[in-house]
Formats: sequence, structure tokens, C-alpha cells
Amino acid sequence: MRFLVLPLLALPIYAQTLGQPFGQLKEEQKFKDYTVRIYRNEQPPPDTDKNPAHQDGLGCFEILKAGRQVFFQAGQFFVVGDVTPESGQTVTNLIKMGQSITDEKQPNLLVTEWDSGNHCCYVFHVFEIGDKFREIGSIEAEYSELSEFRDLRRDGSLELVTADFNFSNWNVACCFSHSPTLILRYQHGRYLPDLELMRKPAPTKKELEGMAKELKAKFVGIKKDLPDDKWCAPYQMWQKMLDLIYSGNMASAWKLCELSWPAKHPGKTSFLKEFTAQLMTSPYYNDINQASFQNGAHHKS
Repeated sequence: MRFLVLPLLALPIYAQTLGQPFGQLKEEQKFKDYTVRIYRNEQPPPDTDKNPAHQDGLGCFEILKAGRQVFFQAGQFFVVGDVTPESGQTVTNLIKMGQSITDEKQPNLLVTEWDSGNHCCYVFHVFEIGDKFREIGSIEAEYSELSEFRDLRRDGSLELVTADFNFSNWNVACCFSHSPTLILRYQHGRYLPDLELMRKPAPTKKELEGMAKELKAKFVGIKKDLPDDKWCAPYQMWQKMLDLIYSGNMASAWKLCELSWPAKHPGKTSFLKEFTAQLMTSPYYNDINQASFQNGAHHKS
């Protein structure tokens, strides 16, 4: 199951459908005139309860301002802050209710949701809880261990270090799947890639040739991982290509493929076509494809 990290969109106040909380109250926190409450069903509801939202194993949370509910959402597990429900209070710098995490310097609330899958899937719900209540939006992340809020610029605003999951399970077994690092920063009312922080120096010609030599050796005797594999290429190659692309070195990624692919090994044109098509499914493709981000020419698809 694959989820993409989605941009946070500014939503109008009270756009969310309000609802009646259900389950047991598990957590309550307050900040000024705001209250957030987390609920969870621990026991099966009575047979007479026909509401599908009240199934065992489901929870919800609500936000109140001056005693009035301004937000409600049902789901699986919820906790306040950036700590994940399965790990408990283990985050060193837990984001507290009312802590400002954007450059707008307004108090914020972060609620983390977990759908109870195996290491999957997480949603970070971000709200503004100042003089006005505002739902900033949500970020979906497939694996919490790849997502962390950090003050990379040391300016008090937090960037989200996460990953772009659009290549998750792409033509390879799950255990070999790769998701390139993505750094999101709140800009112009939504979270966008921080291209400055993501950019890395391009590899030298010698470094690129060294990587290609190792990858070319992996083509020898390689077998198909999946039945629909048309080109039978080592997954390590496109992992390296993705890391180069998401660090502002797209031209180096195409060069790496050119140097790594043995002359007599078929399928390179098909691979590049399918790889590029998958790359373009990312909601961040236009950002990572910007000329200002690239240390060289673009691939022409």
C-alpha cells in the first residue's frame, strides 16, 4: 500500500464536519482557551450501536476553543505532538501544544495519526491555535521513522524531514524499496520542498564513474525480481539515481544510468521511459525539476 506525501493546503475555518466524540478519553491538553481531546475505543460497543464509526479499534479527536468544538476527526490512533502511538513518549524534542513551528510565529498544534498498520501509515495534522483557529492541513507519510520535525535553519521554525514515497515498491520487493529524502518547509501558506536545504554538490566525474563501475557489475547474471520486469536492472541503480535527483543533480542521475547500463543489456530505453513516468507522478516533481534546483541540464523525456 503506497501513500504520497501531500502538500499542506490552507483550509477555511470550520470546514471540517464536526461530530460527537466516542470511546474513552485517553489524553487531554490545553493551551490558553484551546483544548484538544483524544478518544479511543478499547472495548467493543454494544450490539445495538449501529454507527460504523464506533467499531472497536477506532478513535477520534476534537479541538475546542472556549468550550466550542471547532474540529473533529475520526480515525485509528491519535496522539498530541510528533511522537508516534506505537513508540510512546520517546521523541527527545516533543512538539508541545502551543509551540510555534512555522515562520508565521503563531501557536500551533500537531496531532499525529497512525492507522495501526505495520510501520504504516502516519498523518501529521497541523493547526494554528492563535486568536483565530485554522486547520493548516495534513501530511501523509508511509513510515514514521522516515519523518521528523527539525529546526534545520536554527530560526525557530521547524522543517519536516521526510521522504517522497512515489517509488515505494516500484518494480522491487518491499524490503528493497527506496524513498528519497524530502525536506518540507512551510512557505506561502503550505508546506513545499526546501530546495536549498535539499541541494548537495554534484558528484565528480571520478565519483560518478566509480558508482557506475559497481552498478554495472550488478547487471551480470541478474534475474527478474518481478514477473512484469521488462528490463531486469539492479534496483541499486535507480536508488542512486533518485538520491541524485532529489539533491539537485538530475543530470548526474541520467549520466549514471548511461555509464552503468551494459551496452549489450536490453531495455534501457524502456527503463528510462517508465522511470521518468513514475518520477512525474510525484506531487513534488515540478519542484525538484526546477532549473534553479538542478546542477546541470535536464533529461529530455
